Amino acid sequence: MLPQSITSSPAPTPIPPLTMGKFKASKAIVEQSWAILMKDKEIMLFPIVSVVVSTVAVIVMIAVYYFMILGGSMPSAQHAGDNQNVLSYVVLFIYYFVMFFIVNFFQAGIYIIVHARFNGRDMNFNDGIRGAMQNINKIFVWSLISATVGVILQFIANQSKLIGKVVAWLFGAAWNILTYFSLPSLIIGQTTVENSFKDSASIIRKTWGETIIVNIGVGLFFGLLMLVGFLFGIIAIILVPDPFMIFTIILLLIIYCVVLMIISASLGAIFKLALYEYARTGITPRGFSSELIQHAIKAK
Repeated sequence: MLPQSITSSPAPTPIPPLTMGKFKASKAIVEQSWAILMKDKEIMLFPIVSVVVSTVAVIVMIAVYYFMILGGSMPSAQHAGDNQNVLSYVVLFIYYFVMFFIVNFFQAGIYIIVHARFNGRDMNFNDGIRGAMQNINKIFVWSLISATVGVILQFIANQSKLIGKVVAWLFGAAWNILTYFSLPSLIIGQTTVENSFKDSASIIRKTWGETIIVNIGVGLFFGLLMLVGFLFGIIAIILVPDPFMIFTIILLLIIYCVVLMIISASLGAIFKLALYEYARTGITPRGFSSELIQHAIKAK
């Protein structure tokens, strides 16, 4: 059993841990994470910058691959042999590594700012970037490992149309679950890469059911908001079938979904760190209800 949580900050409204279902808890999780996000709005800059940098990186990689590797032309089918297959996996590895590194780097910045808030300190975007830079070696190694696993899973998936894909999906899901807390462990717990895996696996073994259900609940919460937005958009298009109005509605729906994804990513990172902090120290992070955290990740 995890230690009894304590906190020196005023506690939010208590939530009865024995009567509230996991999916109902998702709403409370969003609300309390939102309150923290409103204190550090710069957190939302990290997923925005991450998407922008990722997009630029993909464009650069495509250009380099097309002009420097393919020589500005696509290879014909008869020339796409074993060497081309090996090259495709090398390219895939580079792509995975770059994407993982970018995502992990900016997530690390979020964790640093949120951890400071949990401890009563206020940091800005630049502080988060500096903190991520201080851990860049760990982020680099962890991204290499993640990219390697990604390529191995893709190789397995390519060996069979059905069985290979099922096996790759199962192993991929298991890997994602077991390493769920690895990045917080690396950045906040200051563990080694090897120990971060053990740390994450240890926490998941105790709390995997609750952690997964709560995160699914939060995902459904934002999925429902997206669905409501699409329904309103469809109704508006039906009622006003004007080309300019249709274009405007589609544009607004895209912006709406992007904003929701940015908020969802920010809130998800906040609550993941809250779970990690409680599981690691037994102390409820400031801004969260003790009852909610205990209910969400109550150890078996």
